[in-house]
Amino acid sequence: MHKTAPSDVIPRAAQACLEELETVAWTYVRRVRELTGYAETVIDDAELYGTARATLELLLELLRGRDRHGELRAHSIEVGRSRARRGIPLESLLRAVRMDFRFLWEAMRAHVAEADFRDFSEEVISIWEAVEVHTTHVQTGYTDEIARMRAELELEHAFLLRHLLSGSGGDPRLNEQAARALGLRPDGVHLVLVANGNHARDFRGWVGQTFPRAVLLRLDGVEFAIVPAGDAAGAARETLLGKPVGISPSAHGIGEIAPMWRLARELAEWARPGAAATVEGHWTRLAGARLGPAAGAFARDVREALGGFTEREVDLQVETVEAYYRTGSVTEVAQAMFCHRNTVINRLRRFAEATGLDVTRPVDASAAHLALTVLR
Repeated sequence: MHKTAPSDVIPRAAQACLEELETVAWTYVRRVRELTGYAETVIDDAELYGTARATLELLLELLRGRDRHGELRAHSIEVGRSRARRGIPLESLLRAVRMDFRFLWEAMRAHVAEADFRDFSEEVISIWEAVEVHTTHVQTGYTDEIARMRAELELEHAFLLRHLLSGSGGDPRLNEQAARALGLRPDGVHLVLVANGNHARDFRGWVGQTFPRAVLLRLDGVEFAIVPAGDAAGAARETLLGKPVGISPSAHGIGEIAPMWRLARELAEWARPGAAATVEGHWTRLAGARLGPAAGAFARDVREALGGFTEREVDLQVETVEAYYRTGSVTEVAQAMFCHRNTVINRLRRFAEATGLDVTRPVDASAAHLALTVLR
């Protein structure tokens, strides 16, 4: 004959445990202390006892037939959140929580008469179900709190990163905090690498492989990295120069990261696969951008000074001048342009007479380079 209703053995055993709840809770504390991850330095006995007492009371109340589900849910979630904040590993927490089933079974079994043991064994599933409800809510609270802390940490990192890259530099404490958060030495020497927006997909992969100590970051859709300057030497430097990135000069100390970030971001616009953009390779563009209208006016004056020549003659003079300040050799220019060296000399002379810029002189060559870059 099958039983149609549960016996009262579970409620009676639960009531008996409630009557000695203080002793039961302290016994539980001693059991938990044996578990890895619950060192006394993290959670002291008084707090652990308070949590154990509240949990056991709610579970036992449920088992004796009281409706405490809402309270248990709120309590269990807060236990999970609290343990996440304390840094208890989830594995250790769940091991302790699932221990509740065996612990409650043993504690209640001590109050079950031998004649009732069969009923107790058949109805033990109710203990398991109560503990599983508690476990589920504890895990929910833990994972929710971890997600919240991560989001908070990301917001903090974003705030510190924006502060660092803003270049305000008014608060040394924030600068040092930003350096610690990003894993940088405040007094270290670093390069800033910024990916060209059209070629950012593989940036993290090759940077992480080439520079294991790089700090990889993303802000406002821009992928970039801060790399110890000493790591970008030899073969690593050669690899870097072949990537579509803007490369800053060295930032000495955390306070110089901001201007180097802005510079590398500007350079990244001119980077292409196979050719990184550096200051030495693009200084005329940088100078032109900073001189603004003055650079445009200067370039216009140079172009107008060549107005006495035909377009073909102007093109040949410009091509010759650009080839010359790349090599500094009349012979090499003549070979590259398939003409006589006297032709090269004559073109350079006519350019100098028209513009006042003798590109055989380094200072004039720099000015001519700037003007022709702006004109392009």
